[in-house]
Amino acid sequence: MPSVPELTPQDVGTPVPVSPEVSTETYTYDYIIVGGGTAGSVLASRLSEDPSVSVLVIEQGPVADTWASRVPVISGNPYRNGTLASTWWSLPMPQVNGRAIQVMRGEALGGTSRINSLLYTRGPPGDYNRWRELGCEGWGYEDLEPYFVKSENTLSHPSSKFRGKKGPWQNRQFVDFPYGVLKHVRTAITKANIKHVPDLNDPSVPAATTGPLDVIQDKKYERASTYRAFLPPKLTQQRKSRLKICTNSIALRLEFSKDDDDEIRAKGVHFEATNLRKAGQTFYAQARREIVLSAGALGSPQILMLSGIGPKEHLEAKGVPVVLDMPAVGSHLQDHIGVPLTYEVPMSDSLHHLEHSTIAAFKAALRYLVTGRGLFSSPFQSMTTMVPTHLLNEDHSRVVISNPGEVDASVPRNRPDIELMPLGLNSTDADIPGKGLFTLLPTLILPKSEGSVRLATSNPRARPDVDLGFFEDPMDYVPLRKGMRLALSFAETIRQEGYPLKDLIVPESKSDEELDRFIRKNLRDCFHYTSTCRMGAAPHGDRPSVVDTELRVHGVRGLRVCDTSVFPEIVASHTMAPAVVVAEKCADLMKAAAAKAL
Repeated sequence: MPSVPELTPQDVGTPVPVSPEVSTETYTYDYIIVGGGTAGSVLASRLSEDPSVSVLVIEQGPVADTWASRVPVISGNPYRNGTLASTWWSLPMPQVNGRAIQVMRGEALGGTSRINSLLYTRGPPGDYNRWRELGCEGWGYEDLEPYFVKSENTLSHPSSKFRGKKGPWQNRQFVDFPYGVLKHVRTAITKANIKHVPDLNDPSVPAATTGPLDVIQDKKYERASTYRAFLPPKLTQQRKSRLKICTNSIALRLEFSKDDDDEIRAKGVHFEATNLRKAGQTFYAQARREIVLSAGALGSPQILMLSGIGPKEHLEAKGVPVVLDMPAVGSHLQDHIGVPLTYEVPMSDSLHHLEHSTIAAFKAALRYLVTGRGLFSSPFQSMTTMVPTHLLNEDHSRVVISNPGEVDASVPRNRPDIELMPLGLNSTDADIPGKGLFTLLPTLILPKSEGSVRLATSNPRARPDVDLGFFEDPMDYVPLRKGMRLALSFAETIRQEGYPLKDLIVPESKSDEELDRFIRKNLRDCFHYTSTCRMGAAPHGDRPSVVDTELRVHGVRGLRVCDTSVFPEIVASHTMAPAVVVAEKCADLMKAAAAKAL
C-alpha cells in the first residue's frame, strides 16, 4: 500500500540563519501553503495539477492514516485514544455565567474533515447572496455553485446542474433511520408543518425544511476526508517531485520584504518541528509566487499576528513588531451556538448501546468489517431540520407560511436561523453512564454575536486566546428561545406517539427567564469557526476586513488566506463544504493570477 511521502523541516527548508552559500533553489517553491487541513488539502491538490508548479505544504499534524481514522463512528469521537482532534479552553465569557468552553480543531492532513460529524451541507443560496450584498462580488450562490459541483461525487443523487459526479470528494445519504426514535421525530416535524425534501443541498428547497443529510463517506463506507479525496497516497506519490508535504511542523512567522515601490511582500515562512524535542533548529522556505494561510479560523489569524499583521495595540502589548495595523485580524469570530436537550431512551435505541454492551459492539464491528454497514458506518446525525423562527406561530410549535415567497431561501432575509438536530447520543460535555441517551439540539445558525482570536503570548507554540463571544449581542436569545420551544414541542409529540422519551436535562418551563437560564448553563459551541480574516473592501472603515474578493491580504503582495476565516459572515450550515468551495475558487484565482503574470 502506498503512503503519503511525509517530509521534515530539514527536508524542505534551510536552517536559520540562512547561509548565503546555500542555493536558494533548494528551499524555494512557487507556492507555500501553511496548513494542510480541510481547505489546504484541496488547494494543494489543485495547484499541483500543473506539472511545472512546485508546492510546499506545512502541516502541524501528521498524516496518521489508520483504520480507526477512516471508520466513521470511531474517527468522529474526539475523546478516543489516538484522536486527531486538538482541544483547549476558550476564555471565560462573563455574559454566560463566566463559562469557558472547549474549542476544537483537527490537526492532521485533512484537518477537521478527519474528525467531524461528516456532514456535507452547503447552506441556503441566501448565505452566499448575503456575501454578495456585503460587497463580495463573485461570491454569490450562482458564482459558487459550479465549485460545489466540481469537487463532489455524489453517490446518492443523480447528476444535475447543482450535483456533481465527476469530482474526487464522495458523499452519500443514509435514508434508513438507525434509531427508532427518529421515526417519531419525523412525525413531529410533519405535524409542525415543515416540508420534507429528498435533497437538502438542492438550491430550490424552502427555508423551512427537513430531510436526510449527505455525509462524506466513500464507496467503502469510510470517511472521505479532504485528505483522502484530494491528497491520497497514490496522487501524492505521483507528484512527490513537485508537491512536498511537510507534516508535524509548526509555522512560527512569515518573512516580509519591501518591493521597489515600497510595498510589503510576503517572502517566506519560518517553521520548526511540532515536537519540541525535535525542534532544536528553525528552518526557512520561500515562495516565488505566493504564500497562502490555510490554518483555519483559529490558526490563520494567529500566524498573521505572530508575523506583525493585526490590531496594532494588541501586537505592541504582546511584544510583536508591527508590520501592518489591521484591526480585523482575529476579530469578528463567529460560531453556531447549540443547546442540547437531553433525554433518556431505551439503551438499544442509542449509540451508547455500543459502549454498554461488548457483544453489541463486537457484532457492529464485525458487520462493518464484512459489509461496511451498521452502526460503525452510520453517521452521528442522519437528518436535520431548518427553520426561520420568524415563521413560527405564537407558541413556537408550528411553521405558518402566508405566501411561498417567505420561504425562498435564495433571499438572505429568509434564511433559517435555527437548525434542529436529532442525535442518538449524549451531546453534553459530561459523561452520563449506564443510560441510553437521545438529544434534540436546537442550534442558532445565524448569530449576531462576535468573538475574537488573540495571541496569548508571542510564543507560536502557545494556543491562541479564543473568546467565543456568545451572547455579546443579547438579541441572539430571541431565535434560540423559539428554537428550544419548537424542540420541546417535538418531544411532547414523540411522547404522544407512545414512545418512552424521558426528560433528563431539559428546562423546567418554557418561560423566557427559564430558557435563558438553561441556555447559559448548557450551551456549547459547534466548532464552526469563521470570519476572523473576513473578506471585504478595505482593512479600515465601517466594515474592516483582512482579504479582498480574491482572498489577497490587504496591503501585502503575495499573501492570501484560504479557509473559513475569510467568510464575510457565518453561513446557516455546517462549514466543511463551504470551506472546500473557498479552496476551489482560490485555486482558480491563483492560477489566473499566474497566467496573467506571464
